Amino acid sequence: MTLTQTYFGQDRDIFGETIEEVVDSYCENGENATRWLKNEITEMLRTEDESELTARMELLAENQFSPELWGETWRSFLLRVLAALQ
Repeated sequence: MTLTQTYFGQDRDIFGETIEEVVDSYCENGENATRWLKNEITEMLRTEDESELTARMELLAENQFSPELWGETWRSFLLRVLAALQ
């Protein structure tokens, strides 16, 4: 997931200080990227089992991001990103 690897990765301070600021930076990639991200997050949130969601997201993040750094779980992080995309 480009969002977690690039925008929330080691250089995240370039893109913003809050989840919402970083998401705003991501949205500068255009409407197609934003639409794709909304769809991807919506699909991930369909995963009801928390351990399965965590495992899937950790794979996608490739150790470049952890939501605990932001005081979030994977689910709460994805929900905040989705809300910021609205």
